[in-house]
Amino acid sequence: MRLILMRHGEASWQAPVDSDRPLSKHGVQQVQQQAIGSVIDWQGFAQLLASPYLRTQQTSQLLQQYLGTNWPQTNSSLLTPDSHCDAVQELLLTQPQVDTVIVTHQPLISCLIGHFCHGDIMAGEPMMPASVALLSGPVFARQCMQLENLVHVN
Repeated sequence: MRLILMRHGEASWQAPVDSDRPLSKHGVQQVQQQAIGSVIDWQGFAQLLASPYLRTQQTSQLLQQYLGTNWPQTNSSLLTPDSHCDAVQELLLTQPQVDTVIVTHQPLISCLIGHFCHGDIMAGEPMMPASVALLSGPVFARQCMQLENLVHVN
């Protein structure tokens, strides 16, 4: 199975609370670049999980629009910045076991890479806005996946 972990695009700081921060104009361009110009093969993915924060919802919508997909989407508060990897793993294991895209935040996204690939949340690669990590493995579980590709945008 494959798992794409995508960090939301660059967000504006103009919002009363963190969860309401929208994508900046540059953030929208970053998402477009990942969807259209990336070396990531998006074919075959079947579902999308996302944080309920505005910037991740916008990233998810734009990603699907640019890719021309209509993946079923599950929004979960377990995918917010300070969530725990074990809770995300449990969420994934309750979903259909198919190639999955997750749109979330830093620091959670780096922790997830470390959790799934190295068994250590501190060992995950840093993720910039709109960065994408492609993981593969037999099951969405701790230390059961490998990092296949990591793509950053400007």
